[in-house]
Amino acid sequence: ELHNVDVNTNIAGLGALVNGPAPGGGTMVFSARRGFFDLLTSLMNRPAAPRYYDAVGKVTYDLDEKNRVSILGFYYLDQIERTGSMPGSLQGSKYDYLTRDDFGSAAGLNWRYLFSTNAYSLTTFSFSGNGWNTLQGTETNRSARGENIREYSYSLKNEISYQPQPEFQLKGGLQLHLIDSKHNAWTPEDTTRSGQLISGTTISYLPPSATKLSFFLQDTWTPFARFSLTTGIRYDYFSFSREATWSPRFSAQYHFSEQTSLNAAYGKFFQTPASYQIALHPLNESLRSSLATHYLLGLEHLFSEDTRATLEVYRKDLASVVIENDSTNILDNKGSGYAEGIELSFQKKFTRGFVGSASYSYSVSKRRDTDEFPLYDFEFDRPHIVNLIAGVELGDHWQLGIKFQFASGNPYTPVVGVVQKGGVYYVVDGANNSTRYPDYHKLDIRLDRKFEFASWTLTAYLDLWNVYNRQNVLAYSYKVDNVGAVSTTTRLDFGILPIIGFSAQF
Repeated sequence: ELHNVDVNTNIAGLGALVNGPAPGGGTMVFSARRGFFDLLTSLMNRPAAPRYYDAVGKVTYDLDEKNRVSILGFYYLDQIERTGSMPGSLQGSKYDYLTRDDFGSAAGLNWRYLFSTNAYSLTTFSFSGNGWNTLQGTETNRSARGENIREYSYSLKNEISYQPQPEFQLKGGLQLHLIDSKHNAWTPEDTTRSGQLISGTTISYLPPSATKLSFFLQDTWTPFARFSLTTGIRYDYFSFSREATWSPRFSAQYHFSEQTSLNAAYGKFFQTPASYQIALHPLNESLRSSLATHYLLGLEHLFSEDTRATLEVYRKDLASVVIENDSTNILDNKGSGYAEGIELSFQKKFTRGFVGSASYSYSVSKRRDTDEFPLYDFEFDRPHIVNLIAGVELGDHWQLGIKFQFASGNPYTPVVGVVQKGGVYYVVDGANNSTRYPDYHKLDIRLDRKFEFASWTLTAYLDLWNVYNRQNVLAYSYKVDNVGAVSTTTRLDFGILPIIGFSAQF
């Protein structure tokens, strides 16, 4: 039995995927990529993009009729180096040098055991690690500020599923996490963009290993053919903060017919503070988990075997949100907020030479830093989002793909003036996130031509990004000169960009 190999290359990157039999009678899949966006942005004299690498692989073995073992892992590395004025720094060009490495890896061993035809166990042992190194400064002092952050997690999880009757299923699980973290950082004395003094800091945070213990229990009951009900409860304990939480979950589904169903769901979800947040100040050791309460109601209809439509309405209430301070490293849980919206989507599977999807969402996302402060638009709030994707076969060897995206501009805090402090001019900010960037939209078109040979296939393609050359704004940065004049720099997304590539399948 032969392996399938797919090699893809274009000016955006090089990647390869291999799948097929593994030694000893198993199956395997492996892929690796190297992105070229760093080279592309350099050639186009654009703001530097990360140089990235990633790899992922999985091997699966059926030991016998009851036992299946799989081993999987992945690794990624993003590296960036930037010199010159950097948009978004405290005064627009405070630091002119930056290097940063973001990296992560994970590996896991899964063992599935079938007790019988209606019960099985899934046991997973896994490791994950991630972190980043940052140096930021000037050409004369390239390490004026920096970070060296790591977090490693070891996890053992067991989940058992049991279905004693066709209309009833019970599932339960237990998980133990061991977390080891390290945080070293240093910053010089500085000022915020509005002139507020920030004291210099040196952080060396090497806490003892923390544990997270979790278990859950869930049952699904189908009292009659058209209705099913799922209820569950989850318990989490975090040793570092000595915090225990209970999270109820609920969902139900009702089928009006074979084509139409109604779904409803409710649940509470807790998120413990990250170690890099706790590390910033000793007082942050009192931080607690943030809480999100989810509500969802959805309607699904199958127009045909290959065409489906969904309509969902949701609400998410946020409490005890971790809030940062502009001038200190002390964080608290005084934040709150909500997100709500409606999503409509249509999906058509690939049949009769055509595939496509269309979606529209309207949402509102608000935050409040304390009960005394007003609500403001969350930084990722984009009320209107439209996605249209279509693919069609043009004869035996040609394919055409089209993708259109539209999104409301993200909110940002505008500069409304300047103020002089200690002989230096600083910007004066307006209301928090009270202005939006222009709407974002673009059209991408891709044309593929397939060439078939005796033992392999070559696909050549032209991918045209941003066909009508929309000047999409990503960010504004501001600089104040020594006489108080404000200049604005606009950072734009890519304009029209042709991508020529090749994909070979063996």
